[in-house]
Amino acid sequence: MSKIPVPLRLQVEDRANNCCEYCLLPNTLSFYTHEVDHVIAQKHKGTTSADNLTYAAL
Repeated sequence: MSKIPVPLRLQVEDRANNCCEYCLLPNTLSFYTHEVDHVIAQKHKGTTSADNLTYAAL
């Protein structure tokens, strides 16, 4: 498992406007903080790049 670099995390959060990219729930209204996660898991050969990362309420 690779660690997602901070600049890339911030890029994904900014792109999502701090809202879950699945349900659009703002991070400020969520009980738990949102996380940057892989869309296609690394074990399935997903890359750690902005186009394969999502900001999600888990």
